[in-house]
Amino acid sequence: MYAAAILAFAPTLILMYAVLRKYTYPAVEQPFFSDPTFFKLFVVGLIAGTLLFAFYTYLNWANMIYAVLFAVVQCLVMVMVMNLKRFHGKSDSVFYGYGLGLGMGCTMAFGTIYYLGTAIIGSEDGTIDIIGFVWLFVISLSHILMLSAIGTTVGEGIARLRPMEFAVQTVFVNVVLGMVLVAAYNSTSNELLFYACLTVALIVAAIFFYYTMHVKLSRVVKDVLKLEGKTRKDVPR
Repeated sequence: MYAAAILAFAPTLILMYAVLRKYTYPAVEQPFFSDPTFFKLFVVGLIAGTLLFAFYTYLNWANMIYAVLFAVVQCLVMVMVMNLKRFHGKSDSVFYGYGLGLGMGCTMAFGTIYYLGTAIIGSEDGTIDIIGFVWLFVISLSHILMLSAIGTTVGEGIARLRPMEFAVQTVFVNVVLGMVLVAAYNSTSNELLFYACLTVALIVAAIFFYYTMHVKLSRVVKDVLKLEGKTRKDVPR
């Protein structure tokens, strides 16, 4: 449990700081979002992610249909949480979506490490070596990167008043990640294929995260500010 907490919360907090530091004080005099609201959405994400993972444990992780349906449910839950009138057409909704996604990704990562780690310890071998922790971390990091980017994209859809259009985009990439992970779970007897699938999963999540948070984010904030009739010259590049 301690290992799961460290491997889940450490990257979550690092990603939180790395992305948000340019958009809040002291980098800018007027933050682009409210810290209390952001952390409220983060906590909501932790709770929602815990409930979803509890449901996930009753599914067959190696079943493609279950993986696709669960990926869809994850995205729709974010839309339901963010689709409140107070977030409609607001540029800060993008950041609140990020907080929500980070929370859900963190609990998904924690649950994955703890659940699979416990299963391995309870097996005939009964031990987890360094390599085992590495691949558990790769799976959990993939969830954190993917769900935080999905939350941000959902927040963008809410901010642009086009929630379902952006929700469909998130469903597509999340389904791709789910299918790759299913391929990994179905190839545990073939180490080379297993590690190849996990590598692909991490690459897919990392590319989507990078594109969402580093390529698009500042442009999205500028666009939504224009929709609000506002102009700011301090939007980070």
